[in-house]
Amino acid sequence: MKAFTFLILLFAFVFLNANFSEAIEAPENYTDTITAIDFYPSGAKFSFKVEPADKDGNFKAVLPGSFNADSIRALDPEYIEGDIRVETFSRERWIPSWLAPMKSQAEELENKIEKFKAQRAALEQTLEMLSEVKPEKSNPGELLSYIKDTQTLRLDTENELINIKSEITRAQAKLKAINSELNSRRPSGDTSFIVVSGKASNTVEFTAFTSAAWWQPRYVLDLSTTSGKIGTDLYVRASQRTGLDFKDGDIILHTKTPDERIVNPVLNPLKVGIKPKEEKLATVGSVSYSRNNRMFESARAMPMMMADTAAFEEDEDFGAAPEAKRVQSVKETLADRTIDAEGELPGDGSERELEIYMTTINLKGELLIMLIPEQRNNAWIIVSMDESNDKLIPATAELRVDGETTGKISIGEYETQKQVPFGYADAITVKKEALVEKTGVSWFSGVFTSGYKLEITNGTKSERVITVKDRLPIPTDEKIKLEVNRIDPKEKERDTENRLTWEITVPAGATVPIIVDYKLSYPSGEELLYR
Repeated sequence: MKAFTFLILLFAFVFLNANFSEAIEAPENYTDTITAIDFYPSGAKFSFKVEPADKDGNFKAVLPGSFNADSIRALDPEYIEGDIRVETFSRERWIPSWLAPMKSQAEELENKIEKFKAQRAALEQTLEMLSEVKPEKSNPGELLSYIKDTQTLRLDTENELINIKSEITRAQAKLKAINSELNSRRPSGDTSFIVVSGKASNTVEFTAFTSAAWWQPRYVLDLSTTSGKIGTDLYVRASQRTGLDFKDGDIILHTKTPDERIVNPVLNPLKVGIKPKEEKLATVGSVSYSRNNRMFESARAMPMMMADTAAFEEDEDFGAAPEAKRVQSVKETLADRTIDAEGELPGDGSERELEIYMTTINLKGELLIMLIPEQRNNAWIIVSMDESNDKLIPATAELRVDGETTGKISIGEYETQKQVPFGYADAITVKKEALVEKTGVSWFSGVFTSGYKLEITNGTKSERVITVKDRLPIPTDEKIKLEVNRIDPKEKERDTENRLTWEITVPAGATVPIIVDYKLSYPSGEELLYR
């Protein structure tokens, strides 16, 4: 009975070990027939193709562990017989062919360092032995010879020890640099692999998602100050660290990542009750929230976009550009926007610039030269965009004026750029001087007379139409009365909050003044507070 039990256990041990070793055998090569890549803001979906290996239709594809096994889907399930098996196995760290020379170099350095360390230990042991040995003192001649030999040996040993330590330091620094580069270029998930297998009556195509990929768009907006046109180029950089090189096929860039879970929208009833007296509101900055509110957003303000979008009269240099014929490089559906591209993408994480299926396009816009003395003494260059322009995808945009870079802006999701600040016109300036202030007091009221003078200077070689914005005080108390004595020249617009807008034509090299004179009346004994 014991012998029979032993045989069963021995058979089970051999059987299990045979299957186990077969299951975890690491592949030398992975399936690299990639037909397309769909890039998302975070991650990418790879499309693979694999042929059946025999007449029975058995197929097997082996993928690196950088892919998500749960994401694998067949594109033509009607060709699949039964189910697709997806299994994940562990392996020793995978070293792709492009990293093999660097890995060998690192291993050689490690061996070299170990040999150096052994030599260092031997030299240190020699020095220790030399310090412990004591010669006979009976023969003075032999003692003197011994001391000289010992000093020579110690000096040689110490010099060699110093050299060995220097060699170790240099080798360790070089090894650290190589390992750092190795780690930065290693494929994601290099300690596992995925086997996709089954039976099919035709070529099998399937997709797999990986988070080891990214892409980033960038616009270059180049404003021509002679025509008002904005030449628009779109550039895309992409990278993937799956370990598989993508050499040929379609690249589709998506602006939206598929949602993990979508639920039906439900509008709950709004109930109102008496708030307990002990519950108080906390404030953070200018945003208030109660204990039930867990999220809030703060608005992003751009001071350069304070101007309104009213149309301005055209002049010789800055007329509205004619509508340009647009190239439909961005395809838009109800749920997503995509861009078609092409290019090679190695799997080592290096960044590559993709070729976009588009040409330079010209956006339609109108140039505004704007001065706001309260904020700066030189002019903004602003383009008022026509709402008929296509929406740009979310990206950073490098701004240029006549080919010279002026700065960057960020384009938000589904945002129509009605006004884009392109930089500053240093040759167009404004100087603001306060008029002589007078304060008078009567039995019944105080009177404060004030105002300012603006001097608009056009330092360019052409006549310019310049938009100027400034303000009058706006009384917040009915006891304060504002009386405007003089505004010269008259403003084009004055809004309900006493903000003034002028359009001033300034000849080349000339300076044009604006005078604003006003009076405030208020009860005697009070003081004015400006906010």
